[in-house]
This record gives sequence, structure tokens and C-alpha cells, in this order.
Amino acid sequence: MKSVQLAIATNVLALAMVVSAVAQTTPPSAPPQSDSPAASDSSDAGSDSPCRWCMQGKLADPWTLPQPEFLKDRGVTVGGWLSGGIYGNQYGAPDNGPIGMRNIGDGFTVDQLWTYAERKTDTKGCGWDLGGRIDYLFGVDSLHTQAFGDHTWDFGWNTSRDYGSAIPQIYAEIAHDNLKVKVGRFYTPIGYEVVQAPQNFFYSHSYSYLFGEPFTHTGFLGDYAHNDKVHVYGGWVNGWDEGFEGKDGGSTFLGGLALTFSEKATLVWHCCTGRLGNGDAFPGAASGDVYYNCLVFTCKLTDKWTYIFEHDLGTNFNVDQRSGVDNQWYQVNNYLTYKINDCWSCGGRFEWFQDPQGARVVAGDRGNYFAVTGGVNYKPHANITIRPEIRYDWFDGTAGPGGLPFNNGTASSQLSGGFDAIFTF
Repeated sequence: MKSVQLAIATNVLALAMVVSAVAQTTPPSAPPQSDSPAASDSSDAGSDSPCRWCMQGKLADPWTLPQPEFLKDRGVTVGGWLSGGIYGNQYGAPDNGPIGMRNIGDGFTVDQLWTYAERKTDTKGCGWDLGGRIDYLFGVDSLHTQAFGDHTWDFGWNTSRDYGSAIPQIYAEIAHDNLKVKVGRFYTPIGYEVVQAPQNFFYSHSYSYLFGEPFTHTGFLGDYAHNDKVHVYGGWVNGWDEGFEGKDGGSTFLGGLALTFSEKATLVWHCCTGRLGNGDAFPGAASGDVYYNCLVFTCKLTDKWTYIFEHDLGTNFNVDQRSGVDNQWYQVNNYLTYKINDCWSCGGRFEWFQDPQGARVVAGDRGNYFAVTGGVNYKPHANITIRPEIRYDWFDGTAGPGGLPFNNGTASSQLSGGFDAIFTF
């Protein structure tokens, strides 16, 4: 395994060097299409007297893949990114425990080799338009975005214990006037953190992201723009993280509301309720009914400081005893980031996740999980982001048969950390 990781790391480094060299000789193109908080931290990119290598704290426009004319003429954009890094813990254990996707603690990992093709819809408030998107993902993160809810579609597209592939998004989008409707498989709109590495400030993820929220949905979801300040969402999906077959029988409503109070403050609320599953797809499959809601408040305190508050509450009841027990979970996340300039940002995250029945994080461990994370985002180039971080987790509760959450079941707390690098194209 070590030799495989070394070979992958060598190839990743070689690819990054080649593409970086091309980037230095290719005229800059349009900035990336992203409205994520992490991406918006570089909103001043391309300002007066930019320096490509950020000697003055400013960045030129990023390089993007040359777009074939036949795709450009149809409004289709092709792009992606490559990310990989190292994450370890104070014990030197090969498993970092329940800290999101960064569970591998003994070597370099290729997290996301991601490509996508997208045509965005834009009616400008009048008429019809048709678009869609497809994403392909290879790496250790792909195992979390496969259709593990019912073991169909891309589930099991694995090359080893840690690596695999996924097609987490493949949908059409139909737009009419101020209404857009996605039909297919797509990422959940629930929560602040997302799967896509370039759109997150931190390398690791919160407990709620991995253990409390869905990753994907299959069905349809409408987005109606009442005006510039109010968006209403609503649709039907076949539960959480299921493929197109829906073998587990999930049937849920997915909806929400997004309010823009000003240029500095937004509030987004989403809920998902209905039948989560019948527990028939495979032993231990999801079952019972679910009610889940998530509230995310974003406030730009100053030109430099941004604060984000997230609250989640979920209940899973009428659970089939083959699948587990009725359970409830509760979570609060706080994020605070400071943008120094185009190249440097720093931030912190404090989270509390409550798992009173021991059904969400570590099976049988009933209680509260806390974590404090501090990190830096450094962009030496408009296409490159390096994200070092340090994190401290602790568990307050009763351990189950498998032991405590950290250090192979022997510790209730853990200091961990690492870094990754992201190259966008």
C-alpha cells in the first residue's frame, strides 16, 4: 500500500508541475464559477497590478482548461480539480477516528480527482432554458458519495479498500422564467460544508457533515426566485444517498427557504421529511421515518471577517430493529474566518454534535462530541490552494462495546492535523 501511495503522490506532483507550467504560458481566462464562501474569499482576484505568484498579496485570474468550440457554442463548461494531502494524529494510529473524510492517518491520500461538464440555465427571468451537469470523482472521498443508501448505481466502484470512483451528480435542469428544476441525482443543498474540496475552508469536516446530513439525493428539486432576496425550494427525493433504483423504498420531501437580508447577511433553511427507508436493501440499511432541518446564517462582519452559524436537528423514528434504534441528533457549528489578502486567510471552527443513542457517529458511544479546528488557506497561485490545519476532538459520554472514539477505542480525546493542496483547472 505504501508503494502505491508513493506512486500516486509522484504522479500527482508531476501532473501539478506540468499543468502549472502550462498555466504560466497560457493567457488567463474567466474566474471559476463558484459562489462558495471559500471561493468568495478571493473576490478581489484580478484587481489592479496583479502578481501571478502573489508577491504583493494579489492574484491574477486563474487558468482554466481550453474549452472546445463545439461546447462553448452550446454554453457547456468543462473543468475540475485535483486534491490530496496528509492527516495524522498524536497517537500515530493508522485510523484518525470519526473526523470526517480524513480518517486515514498513516500516509498520503489522493482525495479528489474531479472532472465535470455543466451547462447552467439562465432565462434572465423570461422564457425557457435547458441545462444540466455530470460529475466524476476518483479518490478516497468518492466512497462517501456513492449510492451507499441502497447499494445501487455507483456503489462498489472501488479499486481498493480506500479508493474508488463515483458519479455523484448527473441531472438535467429545466428553467422557466424564475423557476429552475433539477431532475436526476445531485448533491444535497443541506448544510454549510460541501463535498467539493475547493469550496470548503477546512481540510477536515464537521461531525454533522459526515454523520448528520445526507450527501446526495435522487429525484427532483425546484428553486423559485421570488425576487433577488427570496428563494423558495421544494421537491421529492427517494431518501438519502440512494441511486436511481431506490431499492430501500425511501420517499421524502426536500425543501427550504433562502433569505438575503443585505449584502452582508443571509439565512438559509432546509428540511427533509418522510420515509427514509424500509431496511430491505441490505442488512443494516436505513429504515423508518425522518425529520431533519438545517439552518445556516452567514454574516460578513467586516470586509475581512466572516461569521457562519449552523444548527441541525434530526430525528429517525419507527426504525426497524434490524437496522438500529429510534434516534435523534443535534448539532451546532460556528465558523469565523479572516481574509488577510487574496493569498492568505485564516479561520477557526467550533462544533458540538450530540448523539444520545449512539446511533450516528460511533456505534454504541452515547454522548457529546466536541471539536475545535484552526486553519490557514494559502494561495501561492490563482489555481493552487494549500490548507494546513490543526484540530482537537473530545468525547463526553458513555462508550459502547467498541470502546472510545479515538486511538483504536482507547481514548476519549485526540489532537490531529494535516494539510492538503488543491489544483483547479
